[in-house]
Amino acid sequence: MHFGQQFREYREEYIHIRQKEAAYKLNITPETLSNYERSERGFPQDLMAVAKRVFDIPDDYFLAMVLGEPLKSVRADKDDRAQQTNELKERYMDSFVDRHRQLFEESAELREFVTLLATLTEKDRRDFLNANKKMLELIFKRNKNREAD
Repeated sequence: MHFGQQFREYREEYIHIRQKEAAYKLNITPETLSNYERSERGFPQDLMAVAKRVFDIPDDYFLAMVLGEPLKSVRADKDDRAQQTNELKERYMDSFVDRHRQLFEESAELREFVTLLATLTEKDRRDFLNANKKMLELIFKRNKNREAD
């Protein structure tokens, strides 16, 4: 029952990703992930294995998550905790880039899109991405509704 809470801690404090990103990576809705993280629903065992693979969770952290042990106790040397957190974040980002590398290799449009995004100010980039993310969410919702009909 603790896995969801531990996963949230790992997601927020170690790899620094938002709940929506994690949910989309797990192929579930953000609302479902929220229920798991608040322990309102049990985190399914098959999804635990997916989370371990998708987020490249090291074995010692994964075991602590399954057992409901504090993640900070996994590698208890406080001096190294910040470095370990940075390493886990880098590990996640490296695996993220590796999993999506083919998209960039195959799509000149995506590379151009990212290049244009890089020219925007941080605020303009955030506003633009949030608006487009909402549009994509509407498209996904519409497609799910079509599949249900």
